[in-house]
Amino acid sequence: MDDYKDDAFKPTELDYKTCDSHLQMMKAALPYLGLRQQRMISMYVRVQEMNRTMRMFSQGEMTAMSAGSEEEGKRPSVSEMLEAIKPYGNTYEQEIISLISNMTKGVSAPMEQLKNFLSPEQQSRIDTIQFMMQAMQTMT
Repeated sequence: MDDYKDDAFKPTELDYKTCDSHLQMMKAALPYLGLRQQRMISMYVRVQEMNRTMRMFSQGEMTAMSAGSEEEGKRPSVSEMLEAIKPYGNTYEQEIISLISNMTKGVSAPMEQLKNFLSPEQQSRIDTIQFMMQAMQTMT
């Protein structure tokens, strides 16, 4: 449980909609209570958050959270979703998300992606071959 203590907690839009200052104060008081009280208050807070979440879905409030309106025909892309979740990951996860995001966007050419896995010497050879091929294409 303490493994996550180093990662800064960043509330999402859902957190803001389902938790108010009173519930946050209850959570902040937990370390100062006995084990039995901690358990009861924790369960109470989670039940309140769950009730608010279910109420939001039943009242149609969750559509306000969607990144793209289905009525407009605009659905959010995978790249947009990856950029939205990236700040919540640790450094390693953010790097992986960036890599996946770049691949889905097609930002870098496949050859450039392959070159990243090669040693500097192998990359130099590939660059030389590409240069020679470009030179031959301009000659014809």
